[in-house]
Amino acid sequence: MLLVDYRAGSAELLAPLRKMGLPVERGDILADIAFEGRGEGGAPVMVGIEFKKLGELVQSLRTQRFQGHQLLKMRDSFEFCYLLIEGELHYDTRGHLLRRRGRREFQKLPGSMAVGELFKRLLVLHLRGGCNIISARTRTDSLRWIEALYRVWTDCDLDQHKSHIAIYQAPTLAPVSEFRAFISRIDGISLRKSLTIEKHFGGSIRRAVNASKAEWMKVEGIGPLIAQHINDVMEGRT
Repeated sequence: MLLVDYRAGSAELLAPLRKMGLPVERGDILADIAFEGRGEGGAPVMVGIEFKKLGELVQSLRTQRFQGHQLLKMRDSFEFCYLLIEGELHYDTRGHLLRRRGRREFQKLPGSMAVGELFKRLLVLHLRGGCNIISARTRTDSLRWIEALYRVWTDCDLDQHKSHIAIYQAPTLAPVSEFRAFISRIDGISLRKSLTIEKHFGGSIRRAVNASKAEWMKVEGIGPLIAQHINDVMEGRT
C-alpha cells in the first residue's frame, strides 16, 4: 500500500497514482510517499520518498529546511530514503539555474544557485546523507519513477533481484538460442556443452538460474567443481 501525504504538493499525486492501478491511500506521514517494502530475506523495510519540484528544492536547500529538518526525520523513520526532483533543468552560460517563462523565455530561478552547486549538494546528500536522488523532467516521469520504486521494493525480496548480474560474451558466428547464448557466457561452459545443458533444463533460463548444485551435477559433463562455479555465478557470488 502506497501512503501519500494529505498536504498540498504530494496530495496532487494521489489521483494519478490511483489511476495507474496502484494501491494508494491518503495519510499523515513524514515524507510525501511511504510504503513497506521487502528487504533481504523478506524482512520488512520502510521506504520514504520526498517529492519536490526543482524550484522548491532550491529554496529548501538554501534555507536548509530539507537537509536540517526533513531528511533527518526521514532517516529516523525509513530504512531507505529517496528524493524525487521534478522539473526541467535549465541554466545560462554562467551556470545560473533558470526557469521557463515562455516557449523561449527564461529567468533566473529564485535562490541564486548555480547548477554546479546544486549537483554537488545532491551528491553530498547521497554520499553522506543517505538520500537516493532521482530526477524527473515531467509529471509523467515522476509517476513512472514512483511506480518503479514501488514495484522493485514489493514484487520480490531485495536479494531475489537479478538485474545487476550479467555475463558478457561476444556474439557467436552461428546463431544460437537465447538459452545457449546465456549459459555459454559462464567460464567453463562451451557452446557444445550448452546444448546438453539446454536439453537438460528444457530451454528454461529460469530453471537453470534457480537450479541447485546437486541439480547441475545431474547434467552430463558437469562435475562438482563446475557445478559449484555455476551456482556461485547464478547467486552473484563471483
